[in-house]
Amino acid sequence: MKTELIPSFFGIKEVQSLLALDSGHINRTFLVSAATGKYILQALNSKVFPHPETVMSNISRIESVLSECTDIRVPHLLRCGKDNYLKTDDEIWRMYCYCEGQSFENDLYLTGYSFGRFISVMSSSGINIEPVIDGFHDFNLYYSKLEKYCKTEDIPDIFIALKEDLNNCFEGLPDRIIHGDAKTDNIIIGRPCTILDLDTVMTGPAALDYGDMIRSVCSQEIDIGAIRELTKGFIDGTGELLTEKEKNSLFSGILWVTGELALRYFTDYHSEGRYFVGKTRKQCLERSRQLLKQLDAFITNKNEIIQIITAGA
Repeated sequence: MKTELIPSFFGIKEVQSLLALDSGHINRTFLVSAATGKYILQALNSKVFPHPETVMSNISRIESVLSECTDIRVPHLLRCGKDNYLKTDDEIWRMYCYCEGQSFENDLYLTGYSFGRFISVMSSSGINIEPVIDGFHDFNLYYSKLEKYCKTEDIPDIFIALKEDLNNCFEGLPDRIIHGDAKTDNIIIGRPCTILDLDTVMTGPAALDYGDMIRSVCSQEIDIGAIRELTKGFIDGTGELLTEKEKNSLFSGILWVTGELALRYFTDYHSEGRYFVGKTRKQCLERSRQLLKQLDAFITNKNEIIQIITAGA
């Protein structure tokens, strides 16, 4: 089916333009302009999400829980008959209203608060979240995949060290319902803030969301001021939920997600079938190197970051 015809199945008839967006790595995304406003149209990547109906079922539950929440929200998906998606030509499509962002002096605090609050609300909701990607955020699994494509002597020492050092860092901690892809780009600042890209919502340690959030805001250099604001917001957002052991694990979350992402890009460099669609082997290698440099900077600033976490807690 032609892409321009799909909005009509969600009740959007008078489409004026359809613009492909290339900001995402996984799903095909379009900005739809129509007589009734602007919308986001997405096709889920079935190679990444082999059970897209499960993804959409999870999102439906999340949207239901947050419908009563006043300080954070998620996009409201348009209906296609009884479902929140359209299945056509073996693809799953979804559509929601375009969310306009605002700017406040405390943007970083609000970002941290939103991710922390999401964990707090979802983890106390009692809903069931079904897994959609086997082994997502499983460092050992990604390492074993790399071993299939790369000789042991060619694997960077840092990956081996991380595998050993982080192997038990979350042992005994409770599984929370977390966002799973908590980069700062997935928050639209507003009153309330809107949390995007719920495809990877999963159960796991809260430190993974904290770590991904910090990693994403320090992509160019370590920004201690930004880390301080994000951390304060995250701790305030989680409220009384996190145990002392969970708070002590937050720095490990930074190392875990940064190292894991570097590992995944390095694996894509060595393999033929790439997870990050649209990336060349050369780009995957360069991105992996950037992340390893970032990881080294986090380790160098470990004591100061832990002090910020302790002060925020």
